[in-house]
Amino acid sequence: MMWGNGTGMGWWMWLVMGGGALAFWVVIVLVIRALLPAARVRQESARPDPLTLLKESLVRGEVSLEEYEQRRRLIVDGH
Repeated sequence: MMWGNGTGMGWWMWLVMGGGALAFWVVIVLVIRALLPAARVRQESARPDPLTLLKESLVRGEVSLEEYEQRRRLIVDGH
């Protein structure tokens, strides 16, 4: 039994196969990127430490020394 009247694959079939292969590799790349820990490390390192932010606020004069000590105790000790 001959499929497609014996003319072989038409141009549309090549497009479907190419699109399927491209979709396959895109999915593979996205899964690998999601599983790599390097992406998570960059996100975590971009967030500054709360104590560092508090120190910068003190240096800029946004908080007084008493406020700094009180907030630092809250951050470090948790109470």
